[in-house]
Amino acid sequence: MRSLFTAILLITSFVIKAQEQASTNYQNRHEFRLDALEILAIPNLEINYEYVINRYSGVGLAASVSLDDDFSDYQKYAIEPYFRQYFFNRRDYGARGLFVEGVVRFAAGENDDIFDFFGNELEEDWFEIGVGFVVGQKWVSENGFVFEISLGGGRYLLDENENDFFARGGILIGYRLF
Repeated sequence: MRSLFTAILLITSFVIKAQEQASTNYQNRHEFRLDALEILAIPNLEINYEYVINRYSGVGLAASVSLDDDFSDYQKYAIEPYFRQYFFNRRDYGARGLFVEGVVRFAAGENDDIFDFFGNELEEDWFEIGVGFVVGQKWVSENGFVFEISLGGGRYLLDENENDFFARGGILIGYRLF
């Protein structure tokens, strides 16, 4: 009877330990990142949120806003939902390594170089929708710190703006939590 109790206790402890390890693999599914390159190079604030679906994919939303009126020709703000597929991911922690991202961009800005008949400068607001893709690499430490490098772009579809192309990417730092 004592050996049966010991065997049940050992089996139960192994099952509990396996469940604890399995639950920690995908416990941290919410990730927040800030684009350090855009803050330093262009006065633009970009915040990214990504929900890790599984170890090979994630969905997210990036929102950026211009902090300087001189760059409103480029864009005042942009909202970009995206889907990521990760490749060569050999760790159970998931959603790290080489990735390809499909993105849809909703952006708006101002054109300041438009003049009326009398030579007065006019401000014309613009809005665009675009699609594109990004390639990048993400590193995630065991304590949740995230570092990412990415580069890509796409094409605007509405042709309201002079610039048909947009760039996406940067050097992002953040944290994975929950």
